[in-house]
Amino acid sequence: MTNAEIEAFLTICEYGSISKAAEKLFISQSSLSTKIKTLEKKVGCALFVRGKGVRGIHLTDDGRKFLELAIKYQKIIDEMMEIGKTDKTSKLRVSSFNSMGTYLLTPAYENFLIKMPDVVLEIQDMATDSVYESMENGLTDLGFILSRRESKKTVTYPAFSEPMVFICPQNSNYPDIIELNMLDVKNEIYIDWFNEFDKWHKEAFGAKALPQLQLEIMSQLEFFVTKNNNWTIAPKSVACGLARDNKVKICSLAFDVPNRVTYCVYVPDKSKASIIKCFLGCFKDTLLSFKNMDIDIYI
Repeated sequence: MTNAEIEAFLTICEYGSISKAAEKLFISQSSLSTKIKTLEKKVGCALFVRGKGVRGIHLTDDGRKFLELAIKYQKIIDEMMEIGKTDKTSKLRVSSFNSMGTYLLTPAYENFLIKMPDVVLEIQDMATDSVYESMENGLTDLGFILSRRESKKTVTYPAFSEPMVFICPQNSNYPDIIELNMLDVKNEIYIDWFNEFDKWHKEAFGAKALPQLQLEIMSQLEFFVTKNNNWTIAPKSVACGLARDNKVKICSLAFDVPNRVTYCVYVPDKSKASIIKCFLGCFKDTLLSFKNMDIDIYI
């Protein structure tokens, strides 16, 4: 039997009419009927019920069995035809929040591209809810988030934890150890780093406290934290990144602030398991390379 004969059979089943199927296939009804008779002869049985008083298209018992096999056959043919069209380039889509992407992930990206030169790396900047939604829609492979959420399609676990520290201009008069009563929120650059930090800030300074400046983008923090008596409390990785050009200094806190815990989330996919494992290995190497960061690593 030929592909054309099986296609003719499936088209009749789909449209339930010889005339509509012939129109779809751009052939005459007589030519379509001939194809079906030839197919039945090759199969060795009748596929459609024929006879006086029979109106419409009805499959015989053998016809229903043949239909199941024909659908499977057509699916295999379609998959075979797509082989040459498939993009063989592997891709890893990684998402993270802004501060992590700026100060921690860049070295990991560089190392990963060296180890996996044939993989296309797509970097995404997303908040937690957006990461989960993107993963559930198949648009992200690996993400880093600050709060976990129930999701049947993904796996989430802690990646690392880091302390919060005080940052101020290098030439400011703030001491090396900061007491809470030394701080004036009018000079604060506030960033809502994570939920527990926001709760702590409201308890420490009052729910109605108005910091001088509130922002989200790290490049803006780099600019404002070097001015006047400005100060901010930030994760240690951000502080170390800002301190590289010696324009700011890092001070210890004499009071407790919750650590920032970053979680890793991914969709289990055997086809990308080795790529994700390689990236996480590169990221772990990056975390281990930072000295005096007081980071607890879980990956």
